[in-house]
Amino acid sequence: MTDPKQRSPHPLLPILNQMGNLAAQIAGVSLLLIFGAVFGGQWLDKLFGTGHAILIALVIAIGPLSLLLTFRLAMRAVRNLPPPTVASTNIQSDEKED
Repeated sequence: MTDPKQRSPHPLLPILNQMGNLAAQIAGVSLLLIFGAVFGGQWLDKLFGTGHAILIALVIAIGPLSLLLTFRLAMRAVRNLPPPTVASTNIQSDEKED
């Protein structure tokens, strides 16, 4: 049996960890934007007496803003990914076969 200390860690673990963090960030930002738009829109509608016009406008505006922030968070996460590890393998070139 091999010793558990000698086993190499799973190579995808850091990437999966970072993707989980990314999902939590995206969910947190989206929820913050949605709740901010709903409660801020209700408050502004009461303040200006505009019915639900500001609330609807803010909720509609949150869609593209949330998509843009999701894209930027994903691009930042991709930029920060660790470089792939290359396992040493026996690769034979075509020249050696001749």
